[in-house]
Amino acid sequence: MQLKGENVFKVRAYEKAAALIGGVPDLAERARAGTLTDLEGVGKGIADVLSEFLLTGQSKTRDELKSSLPPGLFELTRVPGLGPKKAIQLIQELDIHTLGELEYACRENRLLKLKGFGDKLQHKILEGIRFLNEGAGQARLVDVFPAAEACLQKLVAAAEGRRVVETGAFRRRLETLGSLEFLAELPDSGEADARKRLDRTLAEFRAQHALLPITLHFSKRSRFGYEWARTTGTPEHWQALGSPDAFDAPDEEAFFARLELPVIPAESRETGEEVALAKRGKLSELLGYAGVQGVFHNHTTRSDGTASLEQMVVAAKKLGFKYIGISDHSQTAFYAQGLKVPDLLAQEREIREVQDKHPEIRVFWGIESDILADGSLDYEESVLKKFDFVIASIHSRFKADREAMTDRILNAIRNPCTRFLGHATGRLLLGRPGYDLDMERVIEEAARHDVAIEINANPARLDIDWRWGPKLRQCGTQVSINPDAHETAGLEDTRYGIAMARKAMLPVSQVVNSRSVAEVEKWLRRA
Repeated sequence: MQLKGENVFKVRAYEKAAALIGGVPDLAERARAGTLTDLEGVGKGIADVLSEFLLTGQSKTRDELKSSLPPGLFELTRVPGLGPKKAIQLIQELDIHTLGELEYACRENRLLKLKGFGDKLQHKILEGIRFLNEGAGQARLVDVFPAAEACLQKLVAAAEGRRVVETGAFRRRLETLGSLEFLAELPDSGEADARKRLDRTLAEFRAQHALLPITLHFSKRSRFGYEWARTTGTPEHWQALGSPDAFDAPDEEAFFARLELPVIPAESRETGEEVALAKRGKLSELLGYAGVQGVFHNHTTRSDGTASLEQMVVAAKKLGFKYIGISDHSQTAFYAQGLKVPDLLAQEREIREVQDKHPEIRVFWGIESDILADGSLDYEESVLKKFDFVIASIHSRFKADREAMTDRILNAIRNPCTRFLGHATGRLLLGRPGYDLDMERVIEEAARHDVAIEINANPARLDIDWRWGPKLRQCGTQVSINPDAHETAGLEDTRYGIAMARKAMLPVSQVVNSRSVAEVEKWLRRA
């Protein structure tokens, strides 16, 4: 529908319904009973489409939409910055239908002859194709998790009581993966049979699951700790350890003890810097997976979320959070039903009512305010001051040059109402690179104004990139791990953000939402 240019509100209705039905277990029964419209957000039109698909496995509406689109349009519009109109123009005027044809045409400067194209856009398209090619054969961490856990369960069952563990980049929780790795313990006798049994189990799993390549390492029990450490870390990490020759270590505690080091968290074994920090005792300060006490960046049905405010609060309580921030989209975000100023009064009342019903959890009222082209936020200061907190984020005009984009974000950070910078680069993993930005200046300015840079835990973003950890630590810049949840299940994505904070080796003192309610209230007031 987006590619066809359908009404943006109609498209959004389908998106919200799709998110809603993901958590409904009895859809087929509802379709047979004709009660799909009882679900909030599912109208008659969507119910008809959904019923046809659930009961027949077909969708006439989708097939008609697909057949009405030019061949190749789906593939071409994967290129960042190439929208449907431009892609259709390339199909019609240059007979381009694949990424390979598009790249060749760019190399031959054929796009320069087309109206509306130019050298700058052609270069950007080439960069977009390169970005897609670099991500080929990769998968996001969140997409790998279910199959990886299923594979591990199969291998554990086949190992007959011996250890089988995850290792490699998956164990380090790298945000995108090109393969999966596991390590299996071999018995002291019957080693060949054990190998065959595990290899056969893995082959059967591969045959049933289209997944990334899977490598299965083996180790004797006496050296299991050594092999687990060796297969987990990157070459840079192993070199920083001194590339130790093999020695007996039944577990990782024994391995690191032999090197006179504390156990280095698996997520941190990336660059080699972690070894020096471990020697200085700094890694004991990392955030644990139960260390986040609350989250701020969350949406409700008042903008583009699929759960009510109270549903989000109840879900946060169930996860053990002590506080939750509600930050729906602001008025410029019309595509996400952003809140106009009159809408804010109703939401403020609702916040108070829900807070009274659930006194065990603190509910903070915030807003995700769009950063406009000049760096200003899209409400007057008198309005912004009403909120407990403001997240400043960019949702449009991604194409500005490096200097303009940097200045735009710096101006937003300097706004006295800004407390958080949301998804700092706008990247979508394997989907869209971050916009060009002088991140060093952004990190320095955020530290200067005590603005927390978000680690957006949505597994499609994981932005700011963990690789900026050294600069964040150097400047003492505060961060906040937020799920950017648009449904109750999205709150659980916080764990991905925690993994990124551990990869960045950020101390707990720099993570705003590791603090108690009282401490957070004080920080939000700039007290």
